[in-house]
Amino acid sequence: MFYLLRTWIIVINVIYLTMDWIFSLTRYRKPPSIPPLKDSLLTISAAELAQKIRDQHCTSYQVVRAYIERIKEVNPYLNAVVEDRYEIALAEAKNCDRLLEDGNMDIVKLKEQKPLFGIPFTVKESLPVKGLSHTGCTLAYKGRKATTDSFAVKMLRDAGAILLCVTNTPEMCSGLDSYNFLYGRSYNPYDTRYTPGGSAGGEAALLGAGSSLIGIAADFGGSLRVPGLFCGIFGFKPSPKVIPSRDHFPSNNNENFENYVAVGPMTRYADDLSLFMKVISMKSNCDLCLDEPVDWKQMKVYYRDSLSKSFGILSLSPEFKQCILKATIHFVERGVHTEKIPIEWPARLLEMITVHLLDTGEFDLIIDAKNPKLRKNPIVEMIKAIFGQSHHTMSLLHVQFVNHVCHRIYSGKEILRYYSQGFKEFQQKLQKLLGKNGVLIYPTFRSTAPFPELALGELPNIILYSSLVNVLGFPAVQVPMGLNSKGMPMGLQVIAAPYQDRLCLAVAKELEMAFGGWVPPSISTINN
Repeated sequence: MFYLLRTWIIVINVIYLTMDWIFSLTRYRKPPSIPPLKDSLLTISAAELAQKIRDQHCTSYQVVRAYIERIKEVNPYLNAVVEDRYEIALAEAKNCDRLLEDGNMDIVKLKEQKPLFGIPFTVKESLPVKGLSHTGCTLAYKGRKATTDSFAVKMLRDAGAILLCVTNTPEMCSGLDSYNFLYGRSYNPYDTRYTPGGSAGGEAALLGAGSSLIGIAADFGGSLRVPGLFCGIFGFKPSPKVIPSRDHFPSNNNENFENYVAVGPMTRYADDLSLFMKVISMKSNCDLCLDEPVDWKQMKVYYRDSLSKSFGILSLSPEFKQCILKATIHFVERGVHTEKIPIEWPARLLEMITVHLLDTGEFDLIIDAKNPKLRKNPIVEMIKAIFGQSHHTMSLLHVQFVNHVCHRIYSGKEILRYYSQGFKEFQQKLQKLLGKNGVLIYPTFRSTAPFPELALGELPNIILYSSLVNVLGFPAVQVPMGLNSKGMPMGLQVIAAPYQDRLCLAVAKELEMAFGGWVPPSISTINN
């Protein structure tokens, strides 16, 4: 069983590296860049813009219109938008402005009760928005609309925010490339030869392009943080169940699924992560003490910048190791206790994570477009897909096939018990080490964004970087760390013990101030 999983990963890696070399030779010419940012409103955080709107230094209509125009400008390059509500959003923005102009609003109460008053936001299509597309981006559900808002969408709307659109994902959120037969493929705003990631690829692409302020997505195995890395933005996976995820599609009734999947924010500015979490915490049963200041004298920063080749995955790129080194040097110079993490990763950690992910239950994702109640055989569909005869993407079929096979091999009670015991010991050691004042700086992923057609080959490499955090049940934030020599975003993730989310947010802000955070994808000419 051990050798079967490792052999599969080695085969995938060999094929992937060969194809990547070929693609690099044939796609050497960079396509035209997306248009640069020209409106200064697009370079201000949501927190600051909300204050400007309350003080009437700018109007909600101006802000919402600027973002709509920016989306229209870049979406032909990115194909990130699934369905919009621009006209309704502009009408809502005008109403916000009228309420302020009347002079009957208590500004202090407005800030407390509606801290996002007049601010635009966007949402991943897998989270329901009443009246908008909620298909799972699969042909079987073409035309289906959500009948209600998800919890997070409702909270942001109650806080005064204005929804602009819902964004593209892989079919049934299964894959690292946001491609499906219903809405097509989304592209990376820094270089459209590459993928924006998945499953929140459309959301990440809009944000990276400077055409959204706050995005709502869900993270199961890194599907929020990895697109955040590929598109140069922040992505935050909160502690389990802080934000209800039961309305995510696809989903199931397995309790472990709710423990591992987390709804969270994607933003260009660290302050907006905190603003989002404070809005959500108003109605959350979890007190995350977000206003409690971090005592840097008591903080402990641990780091890990590589994984042994014995795990079978591809090596971390040197430039990503350098990102982690720069971050650790910064904290050393700041006088914060910083050291390499003194805990070894278990030799079978790859299998431990895989078994836990399988313990979320099987998902019936391969659905017949003519008869949604009919379930298809993944092997038959994969053969049909090779000849272009399947209604499903190869990414979904591959994930479903591996899930199906692994369930037959790894889901026995004895195997689960064997791997769970070792993982629990590791989890407890790490949680005890981090405690209430510690964070771990760790790779979000091993490299910058791959070619979209090859993204499937990177799936095994996600397990030990981003999926680890979901199974641990720890909060984690992806932090942008500038661009490499090819102009592609780099980054790292900051991990804390459960319900110490404030530490992740504080370190994200610190690194943003030190290294600049989000960098626009093309040279900006801002009109003042």
